[in-house]
Amino acid sequence: MKKHQNRILILGISLLLGGIFLTNCVPQEQRSPEEIAAIQRAKRDSIRKANYNRCLFKMSNADQYKIQENWSSAIRNYKDVIELGCVEDFADPLFKDLAHCYYRNDQPDSAAWAIEEGLIYKPTDLHMLKLMAYYNRGNLDKTVEAWTRINNLYPGNTEYMFELADLYFKAGHYDEQIALLEEILEIEPDNKKAELSIIAAYEAKGVDPIELYAKNFETDKANPQYAYQYAQRLIDNNNYMKAVTVLEEALKFNASSKNLTEMLAESYVNTGQRDKAVLVYEDLAQKNPTDNELLIKISSLYREMGQYQKALQFADKAVNIPPHNGKAMAERGEVYLAIAQANTVNLNLNDKLVYHMAYEDFKEALKQGNNNVRSKINFLESNELIITGQRDYFLATDANKVGPNEFKPVGEGYAWITRTVKVQ
Repeated sequence: MKKHQNRILILGISLLLGGIFLTNCVPQEQRSPEEIAAIQRAKRDSIRKANYNRCLFKMSNADQYKIQENWSSAIRNYKDVIELGCVEDFADPLFKDLAHCYYRNDQPDSAAWAIEEGLIYKPTDLHMLKLMAYYNRGNLDKTVEAWTRINNLYPGNTEYMFELADLYFKAGHYDEQIALLEEILEIEPDNKKAELSIIAAYEAKGVDPIELYAKNFETDKANPQYAYQYAQRLIDNNNYMKAVTVLEEALKFNASSKNLTEMLAESYVNTGQRDKAVLVYEDLAQKNPTDNELLIKISSLYREMGQYQKALQFADKAVNIPPHNGKAMAERGEVYLAIAQANTVNLNLNDKLVYHMAYEDFKEALKQGNNNVRSKINFLESNELIITGQRDYFLATDANKVGPNEFKPVGEGYAWITRTVKVQ
């Protein structure tokens, strides 16, 4: 009985071992791709874990050799890490450092290879992609590939977009360059570099860009980008009359566009239509009440038109709005200077009081950092057009006197001025 039980036990063990043997001996071609990949991955993981400490030692050696600038020995140790199967554990900085050593060892092709190997494991590493472009800078196609990948990872980054656009130009891929530059202009409509680069690309293609801009605009007059490109090119060519026509039409569809409105005002000025320009700027200033540059432009136009009260009104507003960089103060000084020059026949105290107001504003503008007013200050001082002491104001009439040592200009041309001058 016991002998019979032993036979049954031996038979069971044999069947179990046989099953295990048969399971492990399934032919390779009968396994699914997933099973094969899993087996290979397990094998790699096993090797990597077994060699981890050796790889750590090799990396340390390589780093020391790199510090000593022993490039060949550093390369040998880094390659040992790869051969030991530890790449996944040390991919960064393994391939960057290996590439650096190759490059310093006058092996630029191997440096480029090392980075491309590293990108297999770190495909979105920005630094590694930039190194790909750097080490392949003699290979235009590879450099384009690197910056294309970077732009795909960081869409909308105009710095990276320009890098790729410049490469497209070098490669003669003008259509791709133009398309990319137009994307930049959608992000940054005032980007002059993008505008000039588009012009250069069209010229390289043998096409006058203004023809294309005109065609685009006529096809879609409501598109602000088409209007801007066409008008800007017309302005660059000093064709302001045509620019006025284009911009007036475009603003029917884009009434809130500040860029197009300012371009129209500029074109009015350059076609001698200051009266229209100032109205456009005034409307824009109402929509942008904190933009002192607009107020300065309005003041300047009214001053040039001889409408000094309006000029002073807008200059007064401008000096009270940041930035206080001396531009607004200088413009107000110009207004007072123009008023005095327009009314001076035989220089008298009233004239000198207004000249002195201009002088005070120019001095304040200089204090705020505007060095362009120095010549105005020198002009007023050297021609003795400022109030310097008692000899200047002892002939003041009662109408001039506001208080002790405080005077105002009177008479035709000055009666509307409320500002006073205090003298020591």
